[in-house]
Amino acid sequence: MPETSTPLIDTLTSHQLVPGTGLETATSGWSVTAPHVRFTTEAPLLPGWYEVRIGATSAERFTIRKRLEITFDSADTNPRPAGREAFAWNQSFHETFMLKLTRPTAGVRLDIWHAEGTLKLDAFGVRPISGTAIVARAFREKVRLTRAYRCFGPALLRGGRMLLKGKFSEFGAKLFKGLTDSRGMQLGTVEVGEVNGAWWRRHALPAEEAEKIRHAVDAMSAPPPIAVLLPIDNNKLDPARLSAHSVRRQLYPHWQLLIAASGSNDLMHHLERLVGTDPRVTIVRVPKWSGRASAIARAVSGTDCERLIVLPPGMELAEQALFHVAEELKRNPEAALIGCRVASGFTTGLPTEIDADAPRIWLTKTRNLSDAVPPELSAKSLGQWAVGTVPPEHHTVLAPILVYPIDDRPLLDRTRVGKAPIIPGKTLYLAADVRGIGGYDHVTFALLKGLPSAGAELRMHPVAVVRSDLVPPSLLPPIVPRRVGAPMLAVGPPFLVPRFGLDDASAAYTMWETDRLDPKWIPQLNKAGLIIVPSQWQADCFRADGITTKLAVAPLGFDPLVYHPSGKFPEVCTFGTAGALTAGGLRKNAQWVIDLFRRAFPTEEDVKIRIKISPGSPSVETYDDPRIDVIRAVLPHGELADWYRSLTAYVNGSFGEGFGLHLIEAMACGRPLVTPCHSGLTAFFDPGIGYAVDYKLVSVRNDIYTGQWAEPNEDAMIAQMYAVYTNRAEAERLGALAAARAKNFTWKAAGQQLVNALRGHGLLSNTPKAHE
Repeated sequence: MPETSTPLIDTLTSHQLVPGTGLETATSGWSVTAPHVRFTTEAPLLPGWYEVRIGATSAERFTIRKRLEITFDSADTNPRPAGREAFAWNQSFHETFMLKLTRPTAGVRLDIWHAEGTLKLDAFGVRPISGTAIVARAFREKVRLTRAYRCFGPALLRGGRMLLKGKFSEFGAKLFKGLTDSRGMQLGTVEVGEVNGAWWRRHALPAEEAEKIRHAVDAMSAPPPIAVLLPIDNNKLDPARLSAHSVRRQLYPHWQLLIAASGSNDLMHHLERLVGTDPRVTIVRVPKWSGRASAIARAVSGTDCERLIVLPPGMELAEQALFHVAEELKRNPEAALIGCRVASGFTTGLPTEIDADAPRIWLTKTRNLSDAVPPELSAKSLGQWAVGTVPPEHHTVLAPILVYPIDDRPLLDRTRVGKAPIIPGKTLYLAADVRGIGGYDHVTFALLKGLPSAGAELRMHPVAVVRSDLVPPSLLPPIVPRRVGAPMLAVGPPFLVPRFGLDDASAAYTMWETDRLDPKWIPQLNKAGLIIVPSQWQADCFRADGITTKLAVAPLGFDPLVYHPSGKFPEVCTFGTAGALTAGGLRKNAQWVIDLFRRAFPTEEDVKIRIKISPGSPSVETYDDPRIDVIRAVLPHGELADWYRSLTAYVNGSFGEGFGLHLIEAMACGRPLVTPCHSGLTAFFDPGIGYAVDYKLVSVRNDIYTGQWAEPNEDAMIAQMYAVYTNRAEAERLGALAAARAKNFTWKAAGQQLVNALRGHGLLSNTPKAHE
């Protein structure tokens, strides 16, 4: 315990907070005169569990997005804070949460951004929780979470087994994780992360540029609030949904979204689902007889923003769009109109020149909008309405292209290649779900993009579950009932694909992570005329399990335009691992990799490990080790590639992989793998291009898997990690070999093997297309 001149305390209140620069006492709270202000207090707290309660109100500028961070500064030599939490809010918020301090603290900082005007701290308190009380809270929260995720029974059974086996420490760790997971695993968190991921899949602003914009926004004094008006066509909600999400993802947070529509009462439910709950979103619905113009008038009259952008449904704002508009407003506050260029053509990889008559998306003053709302919600008609009578000499058009029409491919692809030609081909039913952004969803997305160019006229099977907010509307084929004997490709895990009605005219693209299929699945899968799997190991396992129908091998792939070697290896030896840790992280073992890292390098300071997990994953224990960096996010493809390239080696602690998309992407970025050489990853990995780890086959039996999978040897894993650490030149040599091997597994190469398998079974035309 470090020496301190301040006596230990166990409770903090708002009376102990000391205001900093930009804060002055006011009648009803504080007067804030700076974009960033700070409260501080000495707070020598002992390690333990604490209840933290924060409430704040900022009366002025409802549309400004505020940010608040509470930081517990460490009292030891560890530079990492003992605790930190951040919140976004507009007018008021109140949050109570549990925080575990594993190290003593010296003080607490309360940082607030963009709350100029009157600020009230309605609540502030930090108080310790006794051992008995924290156990009761943890148990109550764990029960709530397991019931919400419909896994109370299995969780209770696993917990009972732990207690019977005397694993009291492990039981306690899982119980207390409910206190921290409850904030990251709220119902809807996963869906929000998936919606974000689908939007990011179509946007690719470089990470360093995005970070510069965030810093510029934080430093902006009196950022101008901007409203975005989104008129809705009741019959075309999907384009509006994607337009709305582009507003939600803006790097500039000081916006208000006005959604205006006319229609029946049940329309409100669909409108509320467009963007979820956000205090910056206002939805106005009027009866159908009242008309859309009435809804728009009510929406505009209800905003405090002086200016608004008229956004046609079907148009997406680039994530930096509102920032550039706000910057122009700061430079030119008297500007009558500010226009955003719209991308309209892609030929050689660069946007074509946009002439003066091309439609633009305009920022205008709310008072300049006329009552004559155009009946058509096109970019041209709404643009003319926003311009009104302002003469051209008062138009300010920003140089960068900031608006994109929703297209049938990611923006990252569309800026490099032209639009794929439409070629009539053989009708093929695609029976595949897009429920989230997982592995199978990724495969379906690639098939929706690639199969039409291979001569397939796609139709979507009506049984498929496709979330419209995850796929651009123009990418989705018509949904048509499948007639008996029509060619079909079903995609999904082996227990789900039979629901599409497999027969001899169908192929099933599937995979599994162990060597044993459930015997109940076998007769259903054998009804298919063709089973396609991503590796020869998988084909051998399927045949041994009783699959008698025709088998073909077609691997998965990656985009070489995104995932490729670039730049040097990091100066500090850095390991990494990634995965979705839902269902308890049964396979990925991210926590196990962290523990092995700490065993391999107990005191070395010149080594790090980076963990990337999905937003809905349970938290992992970092032991307050500053060498451990955890990211819980869905990264854009460009940022994910940068994340791979920030590593020296990728560590795979998974028990088994159907293929291993993370692994092939890491290899494509020139990073060697540290992994057991077993399961689906053997399609592209062998000991000659990486660090193979000894393993043993162990039996597995749980709610999901049976059969055997590979349990990595802990000592071998530690030895290989140490080999990377001690010989960086060898790691770079193996990384180059890994990148060369990965070139055989691009989506184009993988897609050709899938197309060949489908053609061989008569599901696609046998005439190759010249553009393939």
